Amino acid sequence: MTCKGCEIKEEAANVDVDVLIEEQLRMEIDLASQQIAKKRTEICETCPFRVGDTCGKCGCYYKFRANLSNKTCPAGYW
Repeated sequence: MTCKGCEIKEEAANVDVDVLIEEQLRMEIDLASQQIAKKRTEICETCPFRVGDTCGKCGCYYKFRANLSNKTCPAGYW
């Protein structure tokens, strides 16, 4: 038997982040163009502040943030 905190971490590790991001993006209205989002994501994927699927500067899922037209990179890369 694991502790409550460990159970939550295990559940979170099994979540498909890309599916969560796609679901949330369907509800957003101010999306960047696919070209801009792709370029931003490519920059994020080489960023020294990236931690797995998240931005180490702000804590957002970087693929989600990169798709929002009104957001900027917290590290100033885009």
